[in-house]
Amino acid sequence: VKGTQRCIFSTSVVDTTIEMIIATGGSVYIYDGSTLTLQSFSANTVTYLNSKSIYDGGSNTFSVTGAGGASDITSSGVAESSPDTLLRCYAFGQLCYMFGSETIEPFYDNGAGSPPLVRMSGGIMQKGLGALYSVAETDQFLYFLGDDFNVYQISQTTIAPVSTPAIVTQISQLDTANAVAYTMVIDGQDFYIINFGDDELSYAYSEQTREWFNLSSGVTDGRYSVSSYIRAYDKDIGADYSTGNAIEISTTAYDDLGDTIQRVRQLPPLNSSNLGFGAGQRLLMDKANFILQTGVGIASGQGSDPQIMVQYSKDGEDWSTERWLDIGRMGETLIKVEFQGMVSFYDISFRITVSDPVFCSLHDGSISIKEYGY
Repeated sequence: VKGTQRCIFSTSVVDTTIEMIIATGGSVYIYDGSTLTLQSFSANTVTYLNSKSIYDGGSNTFSVTGAGGASDITSSGVAESSPDTLLRCYAFGQLCYMFGSETIEPFYDNGAGSPPLVRMSGGIMQKGLGALYSVAETDQFLYFLGDDFNVYQISQTTIAPVSTPAIVTQISQLDTANAVAYTMVIDGQDFYIINFGDDELSYAYSEQTREWFNLSSGVTDGRYSVSSYIRAYDKDIGADYSTGNAIEISTTAYDDLGDTIQRVRQLPPLNSSNLGFGAGQRLLMDKANFILQTGVGIASGQGSDPQIMVQYSKDGEDWSTERWLDIGRMGETLIKVEFQGMVSFYDISFRITVSDPVFCSLHDGSISIKEYGY
């Protein structure tokens, strides 16, 4: 397969033969299990719905195949509710969504006609696709990055933003045109993961908790190293964007192929109002306790005497000197993880960082405080 652009994969079935379709940079290849053939027609994207392969066709047109397989284009249609450019065709939940630069048009298969796809009446969404490779699905929803820097969730013809104003502001400053997204299931939770550029940022959205967090590799807070993902052979397999290697992803691995990774949790701010003292009160802290699983040290090497790094901030910008707290060698399960220090504040937030390659699970916390005037 020639070129350097990303590939979009799909499958098609002809009789008992499964074909793999690859669309990349305007070229389409079909692999029948023994031969890879470059097709005479061009497309940037491909999807599959009800025994039909659907290709974007340039401008606002699309092409649909017939019974002869992925190369047997028998009809074409137009996504014409708006004079925008059709960027991607994507089938999900018995609908084919035609993602344009300004609108999204859902089509359904009526089983007849030329083409056999019909636009759903009243289903047009006035949102454009902001990144070609940002479309991804879970069992329940379809996700994509919009042209207004919001991440959207689609169910049938209902569309809703899931990104917060803070996330939208950050995304607007990134290389959105080259954003790449995928979904994966981790410990029963569905995540939408989107990477921005080679050296920028990655975000993850939990479908179940509806929360966002930064995802990174290494210790520099850069982007996550996995650029593509698939679940195969009962394993979670990703592609490392920096090396091109296939890597196995595991929730029980606490480094990246031997390289250190950081896990950071910034806790919500505490103040007199949410601590029950009334608004605007100055408080004095003498200690904070962190309730987490202890005694998680490994047998030898880094992580045999694991620690967490704790910092606090009074303004969310400037952070205190690092304080290292033991979380227990192997079997030391009764250790108390306590941050001691006299600190006066109106607002305070704690940040916890773990770089040792051990399991770390933060359950709760407490703080010892008293009123300290104005």
